[in-house]
Amino acid sequence: ITLKCNLACSHCGSRAGDKRNDELSTSEAFDLIEQMADLGIKEVTLIGGEAYLRPDWLMIASEIKRQGMKVTMTTGGYGISRGTAKRMAQAGISAVSVSIDGLEQEHNAIRGKPDSWSQCFKTLSQFNDLGIHTGVNTTITRKSAKNLPLLYDKLIAVGVKNWRIQLAVPMGNAADNNE
Repeated sequence: ITLKCNLACSHCGSRAGDKRNDELSTSEAFDLIEQMADLGIKEVTLIGGEAYLRPDWLMIASEIKRQGMKVTMTTGGYGISRGTAKRMAQAGISAVSVSIDGLEQEHNAIRGKPDSWSQCFKTLSQFNDLGIHTGVNTTITRKSAKNLPLLYDKLIAVGVKNWRIQLAVPMGNAADNNE
């Protein structure tokens, strides 16, 4: 719903960072939500950039729920406060997938923030405390592949229910950072 992002991921296919000038207005987003409901869509996942950086994102989430669809979200997990997590639950967001791309050192390097990894686990804990179903997305790199069993143990320990492992597509930032 926006390209605005607070991370600088070396594998970002969309080169997120700044919002687009032509992103949907709130009314255009609501119109699209109504069209999706009319088509019988059952679930909508909010993504970005970082979806929660869009000012009207909770209104969009609430409208998706109001139209009878399940609303979920994928996030980098960076900078989500307990208050934001509560507002997400109140808006009807029932499941969130947090992107964690390896163990701490590698994840922080990939995400461009020295505390990104610890923030992700804090975010997962907040969601779990509020009853929001949690999952994790992991983009595999040459460095992280050997550590997947260790990451798995850490994810299980914090109550992650789903883990999606994916390969980077060589586009956007990933095309510039083939390591």
